[in-house]
Amino acid sequence: MMCLKKRQRELQLQIERPTRRPITRAGQDYIDNVLKEDPLHFRELYRMYPNIFLKLCNLLREKTSLTDTRYISLEEMVASFLLVVGQNSRYCYTRDTFKRSKFAISENFHKVLQALNQISPSFMATAGPGTPHKIKESTIFYSYFKDCVGAIDGTHIFAMVQKKRCSSFPQQKR
Repeated sequence: MMCLKKRQRELQLQIERPTRRPITRAGQDYIDNVLKEDPLHFRELYRMYPNIFLKLCNLLREKTSLTDTRYISLEEMVASFLLVVGQNSRYCYTRDTFKRSKFAISENFHKVLQALNQISPSFMATAGPGTPHKIKESTIFYSYFKDCVGAIDGTHIFAMVQKKRCSSFPQQKR
């Protein structure tokens, strides 16, 4: 009897803490709306077209252990990951976009990162057996590019050199 009274008193003294953010479908609704809108707008935000985004989500669902959770879909997890990585946005911005806590954004970011690391060996090229002849013969390039894989798909990455360092790169277009 004494134990029961003590437990009742403990329960009365407990402070009810409200949840910091209510659980909503706002993040999923946001993703659904953005996927239906202009594909170019989606590409600007997430650095890929909607059909590629959905293929990536399906690939992660099939090849990894990443799945929808009780409250957050896999698409929302991947979208928040891409927003942080592609836009260099902070968790605060992502939190406001998807209406999730920073903790949930962080947890899901790391889950998606681990899933992408799991499937990356099947998509990433490893260095070939030798160094290209042009790099091997050049004393200028060899020390910097001896272990580089190179642009696999022919991608050209535009880079600008600071004015004070332009003299180091005399053959480059300005």
